[in-house]
Amino acid sequence: MNDFRSVLYEGVLVAFGKILAKYDVFTQGVIMRDIGKEVVAYLNDHGFGFQETDSIEDLTTLINLFVENGFAESLEITPADKGDNYVWTNLYGLSAYKELYDLALNPFLACPLNLCMSYVAGKHQKKLLMHRKEFVNESITEAQYELVDDFHPEGNLDELVLQSARLFEIADEKQKLFHHQSITDTLTGLYNRRYILEEGRRIFEHAKESQLPIAMLLFDIDHFKLVNDTFGHSTGDAVLRTMADICRQSVRETDLFGRYGGEEFVVILPNTRLTRAMDIAERLRKGVESMTCDNGKGDMVNITISIGILGDSAHQFSLDAALQNADEALFQAKNKGRNQIAVYKSTVSE
Repeated sequence: MNDFRSVLYEGVLVAFGKILAKYDVFTQGVIMRDIGKEVVAYLNDHGFGFQETDSIEDLTTLINLFVENGFAESLEITPADKGDNYVWTNLYGLSAYKELYDLALNPFLACPLNLCMSYVAGKHQKKLLMHRKEFVNESITEAQYELVDDFHPEGNLDELVLQSARLFEIADEKQKLFHHQSITDTLTGLYNRRYILEEGRRIFEHAKESQLPIAMLLFDIDHFKLVNDTFGHSTGDAVLRTMADICRQSVRETDLFGRYGGEEFVVILPNTRLTRAMDIAERLRKGVESMTCDNGKGDMVNITISIGILGDSAHQFSLDAALQNADEALFQAKNKGRNQIAVYKSTVSE
């Protein structure tokens, strides 16, 4: 058994790391200014002297320094409704700059001049507020900045909290999306084989430990190869999707329903006795039998399914054995003429 103190310590570290990740942009303003200060010092050390005068006008001097040394071919600054409008012609490394902008999703972090301007503005308890940023064409970039008082020189916490929280939400959404994609069959939207095996083993182990009944349905589409050969694989895919939708309406939220492979599907029914499993199987069979799929070419396709049922108590079978036995029952249903259900061997109702 795991040592409680060790697990607790690890849990605290993980939680601490998550909190830091969620609020790591609190100091973005400070970081930007520190980087800008280092860039200015580096330029000074390499012969591009920037003589600070402790005046806010140093911002204009700084901008001219960058333009004069090839950061952009020219810069036109005109008053705007809020602040000034900047039109850059042949901005330094425009394609690279845009790549950085797309990557950072932050026009300040992507532009070294912005970092230096942030440093100078910060010295005077000011900050540059960006209202818009546009790449007009391959050579012209237009932006609108406003110089405003910074009442939080160590970073605007209200704004940064929102930015940080949104970044955390985006990361969480992406993680959930990737997880969903990893366990979902792309064609039908059902759980895929990998997840069925993974979650199915957990369900069977739980049923075994708790001595609860469990059932399984394994079914496939009768003569599905004929559907593909007659109407084409695109119609076959449409049939699979339509059938999955029909069956999804017949299973319960507590059931695990997924595509096992090809035209074969599996339903694991926790805490379910054989008689109930047979009722669900028959509802599935009738639902598919009555469905009609339009392939969009004027052809109406009807299909049927055969279902193998396993309804013994969980303690008698592992998931792998259950799948094998349900497959044998499915084989029996096929041999009986298809479009019907068959129970594994002659399992007596529990």
